[in-house]
Amino acid sequence: MESLSHDTDHTDHALTRKIRSGDKEAFVVLVRRYERSLSALVRDRLGSGDAVEDVLQETLMRAWSGLRTQEPRNLRAWLYQVARNRCSDYLRSPQGRERMVEAEELTLTVNRMGVADARRRRSAEAVIDALEAVPEQERRALRAFYLDGMSIAEIAARHRCPPGTVKRRLSHGRDRVRSELGITKTRRGTTMSMDNRQTATRPFPERRPEITISRSTGQTFSIDLRELAWWFIVPELGEQVRWAEYEQTRDGSAPKLTEVNSMVARRPAVVHGRECVEIEVDERAYPDRSGLVPRSHSLDEEYQRTRVWGRLDDTEVQWLAFEATRRGDGTRELQTFLDESWERNFGSTDRLIEDKGHLTERSDGTFERSPDAPRPFSSGLFDVRIGEGEFECMRVFDLDADATESDTLVLSYLNREGRTVLFRRYNGNRWGKLDQPPHRTDGTEMTWEEDLPHAHRLVLDGVTYVHQWDYLTEEACGL
Repeated sequence: MESLSHDTDHTDHALTRKIRSGDKEAFVVLVRRYERSLSALVRDRLGSGDAVEDVLQETLMRAWSGLRTQEPRNLRAWLYQVARNRCSDYLRSPQGRERMVEAEELTLTVNRMGVADARRRRSAEAVIDALEAVPEQERRALRAFYLDGMSIAEIAARHRCPPGTVKRRLSHGRDRVRSELGITKTRRGTTMSMDNRQTATRPFPERRPEITISRSTGQTFSIDLRELAWWFIVPELGEQVRWAEYEQTRDGSAPKLTEVNSMVARRPAVVHGRECVEIEVDERAYPDRSGLVPRSHSLDEEYQRTRVWGRLDDTEVQWLAFEATRRGDGTRELQTFLDESWERNFGSTDRLIEDKGHLTERSDGTFERSPDAPRPFSSGLFDVRIGEGEFECMRVFDLDADATESDTLVLSYLNREGRTVLFRRYNGNRWGKLDQPPHRTDGTEMTWEEDLPHAHRLVLDGVTYVHQWDYLTEEACGL
């Protein structure tokens, strides 16, 4: 290899010729010659900020690769065009642009003989492409941890979530990247299935973590709801979620864990001509109901949910099918969007949810909807604290157009990523009960207000709703 220490010809043409032969020192001289002007060009197009350094490093990386295979007639003009192209790439895709190369990576890519490691570069590009397929929350965690060098504690503080949540996002993100790259993760023992997945994760606490909700002074935001309402999961391949049901106790003590659900979007599917994803469901009910409202026949879970099918389009998130297995004899029942009662029980939800002033709070603490309120609608920004985790959320109401004592009300809190942090289920006083007193088949107490004397009441459109269930993901619980 030629060495600059014995050669005083440092013209652009001479440097280009030496770089093509693998001379790293020649490239260093070239970088020093043009770095300031290239930096000015990038700064002029992008302004100040971290992006300038990122784009400059990527420009130098592309320059090294290009000069190994070509000799531009006008080196300065060629370098400026490389920089302009990288600026354009950045500006065209501000939300999902590929990761820019750090200075250390530039050093690593040019090896001790000054030869670009093309194989490493190709592998890095494949990882970058795979990273873009990772769901947003997991992708942000991966970038912060592996690219920005942040600790788990620092990421947790930035995203206002427990450290356990960050660890879970990193784990799920790595699994998704491996899947995109076709890499099989080595595991101890047998492959994990839906039946044994929960044994490998931290259990939910038997009593619900303490929850406090207060109004926020921040700026309200619109929500892009991508989850199947209100099941926490986005209908996209590779998505997975685990969530718990907590039920109010009759004596007013902390709500009790009654069910844990795991959901995984396994494979692509088509339902009545509509492309979607198939989602496996694993439900695990806890039989100890001491201190809870006794189950009447109308509230017994005769079926166990086993699979659902859903899809996203540009404006809606849609349920398409639902499979359940009868607990007694194992008979499977499948419902689809062509069934008559589908829209009432499942249906579709608009992705865009905004606070348009559809809710009025009276001086007595009751609420009233505007006549044109959609389903669902948001109202107000709140700080939600669950155990040690803190979340800034928009409050979302979901209930039938005509409020009655036989219906239910969902009150959800969603973060800026459109993910549900907490949803609460309220029962109309006669939901699931007989039409006539005593409203229950065992002849005991009657309305939900009587069943749960300590539970919170919410009055909307003149109808009283009683809080019975809270649903929390492992993320919200800091697992």
